[in-house]
Amino acid sequence: MESEKAMENKKEKDGRSHPSTHKEVHLIEKQMPLKEILDEAVNRVKYTAEKLPLLWDDTETDIRTEDIMELDFPEDISEFMTLMRRVEDVISAGRKVKEQMQIELGKRYEGKVVREGRDVIVGRPSTTYKAYDKEKVLDYLGDDWRAVVRPEFRVTGVKAVAKERGDNPDVIVESLFQRVITNNNITVLPESKAPKWMKELEQGEERNLGK
Repeated sequence: MESEKAMENKKEKDGRSHPSTHKEVHLIEKQMPLKEILDEAVNRVKYTAEKLPLLWDDTETDIRTEDIMELDFPEDISEFMTLMRRVEDVISAGRKVKEQMQIELGKRYEGKVVREGRDVIVGRPSTTYKAYDKEKVLDYLGDDWRAVVRPEFRVTGVKAVAKERGDNPDVIVESLFQRVITNNNITVLPESKAPKWMKELEQGEERNLGK
């Protein structure tokens, strides 16, 4: 029987949980390496993604599941569940990538609108203030902190305290807080739902919002 240290090394090597029985050890040894299973999950999702346009063609009414998906799933329940979990990982990773791409769009087109093909991208990011050092903010506020923290710092409250003390509110806020995008609020509109002036934009043309 493998020692605890050896089993831990195996866990670190292939990422699987520590098997508690000889049967589980045997099942793991029979399975493909996790990287191969992940590759198979990626390939299955990729295959279906490439076939999805078949569903968008209104002329095709007899598309079957097997036309857009590989249905030869593993017979072994352990392999089946491992593959399904890796497919879930791929889907989750896709959402993470999309989320980061939306953040990037928000940075590129903040306060702008741009036409891309049949879509119109509208960037209306909302921002908040995040303290560089919360202790430093509290030191500045002193006994007035209760008027500001609800439970986070209210920038309007900080400005009010600064004004009362004869300080420049904007300078104080800029010195204590960094501006952080909390919601990119990027909207990708189909051309049919975009306002008239957006529809009139040329391919790749940008225009600032409110102008």
